[in-house]
Amino acid sequence: MRALITVERHRSMPNSYLVGPHAAVLLEGLPGVSEVRIEHEGLYRAILSYRWKDSGIHSLGIEAALKIEGMQLV
Repeated sequence: MRALITVERHRSMPNSYLVGPHAAVLLEGLPGVSEVRIEHEGLYRAILSYRWKDSGIHSLGIEAALKIEGMQLV
């Protein structure tokens, strides 16, 4: 199944680089997530798509993993 998400950096976590590449690397490291693509990159937000398959391994959810890195789903 292919999913589409919009990610932005928390306003309290300003950074000089775009959020898309950072979020893509983070997603690729999660069990069951593959084929991550940045569909659109803006100054503050990025739209990413990825293929997801239940890996049967318990891990952080996408939202929690992003939050740890100072990002959030929109």
